[in-house]
Amino acid sequence: MHAKSVDAGQGAGWFKCGWDLFKQDYGTWLIMFLVFIGLSIALSLIPVIGSMILMIISPALLAGFMYAASEMDNGNGINIGSLFQGFKDRERRNKLLALGAIYLLAQVLIMAVMVALVGGNTEMMEGETSQIDAEAMMTSGMGFSVLLVFLVGAIIMLGFVYATPLVMLDNMSPVESIKASYSAGFKNILSLLVFGVIYLLLAIVAAIPLGLGFLILIPVSILALYCSYKSIFH
Repeated sequence: MHAKSVDAGQGAGWFKCGWDLFKQDYGTWLIMFLVFIGLSIALSLIPVIGSMILMIISPALLAGFMYAASEMDNGNGINIGSLFQGFKDRERRNKLLALGAIYLLAQVLIMAVMVALVGGNTEMMEGETSQIDAEAMMTSGMGFSVLLVFLVGAIIMLGFVYATPLVMLDNMSPVESIKASYSAGFKNILSLLVFGVIYLLLAIVAAIPLGLGFLILIPVSILALYCSYKSIFH
């Protein structure tokens, strides 16, 4: 799979595409999302191991959304069971779980970087003043450390943006899908930035009615991710 470079304006078009898919069967999309949230909450209640399991199976669950989006895009119907399509296909299931394991390792790496760069500065400042002062944080270099952690995390996560749809819809291996995701990300950094800015603006609006707007925004954003995958890889 070779990633194409698209215009920055496509970042806005992906949301329109996602909305068009969502409104075709908003009831099923909402139920699928609520089931996903329910599973996430249930696993998060299990100390330590629950969060680890959730990270490992998250690509398989996201793959269900990608599969359903592809089916709807091709004129086929979807149902709640589509959410678990990533588990039903044995070959893809193993690849998606392997991708989830790599994702878990990536999160551990990000946490390790955070502790190494930020943890020491925080302990030093707390030891000196018993509380963290924002100005002192910046002058001590902690602000730079936080920015560096953010950049490192963003670069690591760029490899997972398109990994799941590439595994689910193109049957790629986990490692190759991550490589292709990096290629797509670097070629389309501007369109992804536009996508991110639009999401942040919509998130502000979604948060106003007690956060209920996220029940629509997040599923639409997932479908918009599918649309971006389609425009970049197909």
